[in-house]
Amino acid sequence: MHFRLPLRLAVAAAALPLLVACESARQWTPNFIQPYRPDVQQGNVVTKEMVDQIAAGMTRDQVRFLLGTPALVSVFHQDRWDYVYLLKRGKGSEVQSRRLTVYFRDSRVERFESDEMPPEALADNLILGRKPKDQPKPPPKEAEPQFKREVEPTRPPTY
Repeated sequence: MHFRLPLRLAVAAAALPLLVACESARQWTPNFIQPYRPDVQQGNVVTKEMVDQIAAGMTRDQVRFLLGTPALVSVFHQDRWDYVYLLKRGKGSEVQSRRLTVYFRDSRVERFESDEMPPEALADNLILGRKPKDQPKPPPKEAEPQFKREVEPTRPPTY
């Protein structure tokens, strides 16, 4: 009889690590028991400012300089470059996915299709999972003196 409680505790202690490894157990287990899961980031980070600079007639080298090497270049579609971005958070189920496709004709940009891209100011915060910072405060105006004293113009001394 007195061996039942330690036996149950031993079985529970042995089963707990096995259950934590299961994805379905993540929902009800406490955070301190869950294993570390890193954020997975794949592809090219493309911002709204970068997309705004793409123009018809740009060469492949100009596009590569502006956006970087494309994540996908198909052997069967030589005139199409795909810039794909995927971010899967380790904690939670948030997934960010964006895509930009650039079409070429005669090695020049013919057109492009893009998901809505974040502005450059927010891109880092979205990647890092932080809330956007407030706009910086303007510099203070020139401070007025705290004490004012009227000074009379100097007069020559009278003798």
